Amino acid sequence: MHAIPTPTPSRNARRALLLMFGLCTAFMLQACESVPAMRKSTAWQGQTPISASYLWGTLEAELPPGVRTESVLIAAKSELLRQGHVIDQSTASPQGGKLIALSQPGSPYSRVHIKTSTQPSGGVKVTINIDPDSESRTRLILDAILNQLAI
Repeated sequence: MHAIPTPTPSRNARRALLLMFGLCTAFMLQACESVPAMRKSTAWQGQTPISASYLWGTLEAELPPGVRTESVLIAAKSELLRQGHVIDQSTASPQGGKLIALSQPGSPYSRVHIKTSTQPSGGVKVTINIDPDSESRTRLILDAILNQLAI
């Protein structure tokens, strides 16, 4: 009985395999550099008893009962206009709403997107996205909204 020889990879095939392995490793290491942005970051907002969580470019916070979705959006609109943004879209109802503001030319941020929704607890969930993502800038906007609401 004869053993069937297993083919050995050619020298070029080995080089290609090593090159692919190297590229995959480089991409994986590149992805590891952005891991902190992929981890949920939860912190208190300024001097308020409200915590907000930032993950994947989105900041979320639940405001206490008694705050209305319309009030949050009015405060957000006022603050963004004060900062020089242009309101592109705004809708509000007791159940929730959204606001899209565009930044002035030359600003490092192009768009701010704020959504609100009434929660079963009676509070209001606020979601803020900035394009491009910036946790510190997003938290500053939430702080300004909370300040306008006197929370």
